[in-house]
Amino acid sequence: MKAVIMAGGKGTRLRPLTCHLPKPMVPLAGRPCMEYIIELLETHGITDIAVTIQYLPDVIRDYFGDGSRHGVRLHYFEETVPLGTAGSVKHAAPFLDEPFVVISGDALTDFDLTQAIRFHQEKRSLATLVLTRARHPLEYGVVMTDDGGRIVRFLEKPSWSEVFSDTVNTGIYILEPEVLDRFEPGIAYDFSQQLFPGLLSDGKPLYGYVADGYWSDIGTLEQYRQTQFDMLDRKANVRIRGTELRPGIYVGENVTAAPDVKWIGPAFIGDGCRIGDGVEIGEYSIVGQGNVLSAGSVLGRTILWDHNHIAERNELLGSTLGSRIFCKESARFADGSVVGSHCVIGPKAVVEPHVKIWPKKQIRENTRLTSSFIWGEHLGKPLYSAYGVAGTPNLDLTPEFAARFATAYGSALAAGKRLAVSSAPHEFARLIKRTVAAGLQSVGVDVVDLGDVLPPVARFAVRELQSAGGIHVQLGADGLGCLECYDGQGLPIDKAAERKVENGFRQEDYGRAPAESPGSYRTDETMMASYLGALLAFTAMEGESALPLRAVVCTRPAVFTLLRPLLDALGCEAVHLPAAAQRGQLAGHVRALSADLGLWLDDDARGMSLVTSGGETVTGDRLMLLQYVSFFHSFKSAVIGAPVSAPHLLESLAEGLGARIVRTKQQIRSIMEVSADLALHPLFDGLFATGLIVRNMHRSGLPLDELLRLLPSVYVRRERIDCPWDRKGEIMRRMLQEAKGRPVELIDGIKVHHDGGWVLLLPDSDDPAFSVVAQGLHDEHALSLVHEYREQILNLMQ
Repeated sequence: MKAVIMAGGKGTRLRPLTCHLPKPMVPLAGRPCMEYIIELLETHGITDIAVTIQYLPDVIRDYFGDGSRHGVRLHYFEETVPLGTAGSVKHAAPFLDEPFVVISGDALTDFDLTQAIRFHQEKRSLATLVLTRARHPLEYGVVMTDDGGRIVRFLEKPSWSEVFSDTVNTGIYILEPEVLDRFEPGIAYDFSQQLFPGLLSDGKPLYGYVADGYWSDIGTLEQYRQTQFDMLDRKANVRIRGTELRPGIYVGENVTAAPDVKWIGPAFIGDGCRIGDGVEIGEYSIVGQGNVLSAGSVLGRTILWDHNHIAERNELLGSTLGSRIFCKESARFADGSVVGSHCVIGPKAVVEPHVKIWPKKQIRENTRLTSSFIWGEHLGKPLYSAYGVAGTPNLDLTPEFAARFATAYGSALAAGKRLAVSSAPHEFARLIKRTVAAGLQSVGVDVVDLGDVLPPVARFAVRELQSAGGIHVQLGADGLGCLECYDGQGLPIDKAAERKVENGFRQEDYGRAPAESPGSYRTDETMMASYLGALLAFTAMEGESALPLRAVVCTRPAVFTLLRPLLDALGCEAVHLPAAAQRGQLAGHVRALSADLGLWLDDDARGMSLVTSGGETVTGDRLMLLQYVSFFHSFKSAVIGAPVSAPHLLESLAEGLGARIVRTKQQIRSIMEVSADLALHPLFDGLFATGLIVRNMHRSGLPLDELLRLLPSVYVRRERIDCPWDRKGEIMRRMLQEAKGRPVELIDGIKVHHDGGWVLLLPDSDDPAFSVVAQGLHDEHALSLVHEYREQILNLMQ
């Protein structure tokens, strides 16, 4: 058995630590990560090893040489262009003339490879993926196997709604040489995206072995730190070099320490360190070789690489420092701060939480660094939520944040292209829009400013102007602001684009345009009229006789400006109640004014509700059915998306009117892209939906309440259940196991079919919670299904 260590990683998410160091060489308790992998392979009798290298290859070659110092034989295969995971291994094909293990050089594990190899041989597998259980499976490939270990499904880096198990791909594979014959050398080819799906599709013996033991993919700064803390806690069965001075405190050779050093630990101190009077070595302190810790300094949950000089009375709590850094007296480093190598930190300087300093920087005396030097601070939570980049105005969503986001966005997705920007009719939204425009121009993006428009207008304008996309600043009734990001079709950008923007934002590495040629800027205030023209055309009556209708409308003036001409064109008199406080009194006004319907439209013109002439409020699933049916009547033979949680009557209603429903994920983009050729969508444009419903009333000659009575009854119940983030994957896996024997859909979450009904278990993307949705034969049936699954989830969490 041979092995391939994949060691080409740049480690961009570990910057600034990896600015001049390949990721496999980042130290764990004083030794490169890849050294632990070589030791693991040697322990299991694998000594003939290929190493694939690309980024700073000489750093790896110079350290490990031919491998003899570690009891192995190393053979290097250098890529001049990226070849993907499988393509990289294919580059070493001449060496791989027998079964071999593929393993990453930038992860830490103590898996029993001998057992995994035995499993592979017993199953006569062509390819075996070594799997593990993960509490947070979003960043990995989720894998599902049958009872015999044969892989039946996998999904690379899913969203929470797609997590059907907590069993993930570790990137450790046992392969037969012939798998490399499935593709040509010299081309980019990926194991998870291409090779393994191809084997699965062809019915080849593809197995998953769930390994016991420790595994950590060192993909982020947080995980890099936690991995070393786990080592000190002995969660990973790896060798820590040094003498255990006292329980949990490991000290290397030639270490000198003053008698009054305060040892707390657990801790690791590398070779040749000097520790001065009164220094406190707090919990989870990891100090590489040749460091000087001067009198009165305090370390806690801190990682130092090699040859740093920490002067008197420094305080390092929760920080990570590279190599050859000179920290002058009384400097302080807060939790989450990261300093690249070869920096000088001046006396009494303060590095605030989550600030990152790139290599070879100098910080002056008494400086309080509150943002990263030079580009910006680190944001711990995910950048994107369900509707875009959201935050509290002037607290999370500040002009500084907007500028950094816009430069990252433009640099990642739109440099040299044209984007539309717009905002809600609010002064703070306009301020953020102007900041976004400036940030985009700074990276060479041409900007078209649409002014104050509603989100449906902003999406329409992107298509109309044939822009590469758009950013709209919206302030919601919940007090949150949101930067909504659209692609060239006016759809929310996809997950791949979100990740690209987020990576650029977090790495704080933007490609600025030359000062003499920033992106251009112009205004275009014609899009409101263009949108209204399209709206009137899409909802225009075609031979229907107009009924004399009256609608009582409760909405903001900005929305009513577009709604009034729409209702006028449809022969409907509009009585406007502009104050938001009137919403609860809408039914009373409808009855008092003998109106045919009441209409509430949200501030962004997306959400809506109706009131019948009798005062009944129409929301939720009944409103959704009415929106879809009205759409089907106006757009014969249309194909439109519907979320997997929508009532199952939709299919038959669509078919009866010559249309077709395609079930999708809950995400707005997934629903809208099914009918991407249509600029408007009834679920996300309340103006469009209003026009369709009023036109349906004219077409049928029926008042709203009778139109609703024609719709079949649906019985859907929903409930939200809190669940810790780190239990979601486990709960999904165990709920999927509980559903064995029943028909299951995995379009989004887990949908289990019962006689006369179904239950959907849907993890929330933004919060630590599940949504449980059930449709039944009657209301009690739907309610009982929700309660049954709620109890199952609660029992599993105990």
